Amino acid sequence: MTALTARPVTSMVRNTDFAGTADIGEVFARHLVGPPAPAVKCTAEAAVAGTGIRLRFTSHLDGLAEPTAIGHRLSFVDREEVRVRLHTLTPDHPEATSELLVLFDGTVRDYCHAGVYGPDDRLLAVQSFVFDNRGRVITFPFTDRFVSPLPVADATAEETAGEDGRRVLRFRVELGPLAGPEPVALAWQATGIVHRTEYTCTPEDRVAVLDVPLDDNPAIGPGDWVLCAVDGGERFLAQTLLVLQSAA
Repeated sequence: MTALTARPVTSMVRNTDFAGTADIGEVFARHLVGPPAPAVKCTAEAAVAGTGIRLRFTSHLDGLAEPTAIGHRLSFVDREEVRVRLHTLTPDHPEATSELLVLFDGTVRDYCHAGVYGPDDRLLAVQSFVFDNRGRVITFPFTDRFVSPLPVADATAEETAGEDGRRVLRFRVELGPLAGPEPVALAWQATGIVHRTEYTCTPEDRVAVLDVPLDDNPAIGPGDWVLCAVDGGERFLAQTLLVLQSAA
């Protein structure tokens, strides 16, 4: 039997977390799971290189007391591609840069999610960048047009028993008071994989639930996964990051 366990990387991020900021890195830094992480500053720059750009992603960790191994993980969602670079930082050299060649084929703009990982694959920071074929780079502006105005009363992701008694990871989103029916989608996704289920919440039934079996489920496997809920306009309601690992 193939059995997996889910290790949370962040607590649940909700649409209200973006009420005062459009900075993805700032919001997710408040939801990292585990002991306090060192302050991490992430930046990116680019230059035109042939038919693409040379993208440079840099992270700076404050307050290092000893040498530390970190990883840069850049996820290019639309390209279904992840690139990883490993670095060793020291108190005297607490900054690392990963340089990548990104080619363009008929497009002029793209984006990526960049994560900084420490020992034991612990997430230390995350940021998103938008770049174009002229070498311009900005942090992804997660403005109101990406965030749902619907009220979220509760959002959780936890391991429990399904209707048949088998282990599942249950993603549950409960909306606040509604004036009428509202479409909602819950998705379970990794690089190149999206399992999406659509619901209609009503004033009488404001809960959407997605159960993902953790035993003998050929649709999933070990790795980084995202649970995300959006409204009918594909705007953000809630999200959490987790790692699936083989059960001992």
